[in-house]
Order: sequence, then C-alpha cells, then structure tokens
Amino acid sequence: MALALSESMAGRLAVLVVMLGVLTAGCAGTRSGTLGVLPTRDALVTLVVSQEQAVVAKECPPRITATPILGCQTSRPVPQPDGQTAKVVKIVRYTDALPSEMAFEIDLHELCHAIAALQPIRDPCHDGNGGQVLSGARQRVPLVSR
Repeated sequence: MALALSESMAGRLAVLVVMLGVLTAGCAGTRSGTLGVLPTRDALVTLVVSQEQAVVAKECPPRITATPILGCQTSRPVPQPDGQTAKVVKIVRYTDALPSEMAFEIDLHELCHAIAALQPIRDPCHDGNGGQVLSGARQRVPLVSR
C-alpha cells in the first residue's frame, strides 16, 4: 500500500528531517557510505567513521586485545562476470570528531580510486556521481580527477 503525501505534508516532513539532523549534530555519531558499484552489485569500498567505540567494535572482527579496537580493514574476493576477481574493502575507524558530510564523501571517493587502482578492474568510482561532490553545498562541486 503506497502512502501519498500532500505537498504541504512533504514540506513539513522535510523540515522535520532537517531539524532532527541539526538537533543530533552535536551528539556522538557515525558516518558510513559505500562507493564503486561492481557488475556483481557489490560496493568496491565501504567506509565507516564513528565517534562510538561500540560501533567500531561491532563492525570489526573480534580480537583479543587489552586496548579498545580503534579501527580495522577487512576485504573479501568477489568473482566478476569477466572472470577477474575484485577485492571489496571495508574500512572502519574511530574518531574524536566526525568529518563533515562533504569531507567524508571526498575521503570515500579517494579511497575508492586507491582501491580500484590496485586491482585489474575498471574504476567504478565515478559511476552514479559523475565525479562530483553531492553533499554539502546545494550545487554539485567537481572533484579533482587525475
């Protein structure tokens, strides 16, 4: 069953979402994202940055350690339709301060290029975003491409 919203209700809902984002901006939080969709629909890179050590501990493989886990990298091979194998990578890290939405998006984008460059695959990091920052300002800002 589809829910239909009037324009005024949709506008109020959008304002509510923005207000909730502003209200929670000062709280501990987590930013996560994926980029570089492969032909198998797997994301080439996943990045999780959190101010909550519990999130990092949950996202990282269990380890016996006397100190808190502050980050990890995991990867797994994914066979591709062309016979090649790509490694999809997940990076999780703790932070004392979350990066801005735009800084996070740039980090994710550049990590995607680094991971793609080290593999025998076509670089999928501009698929869907045209190599432009989509967050932050209301207009698209080109990322520097090489």
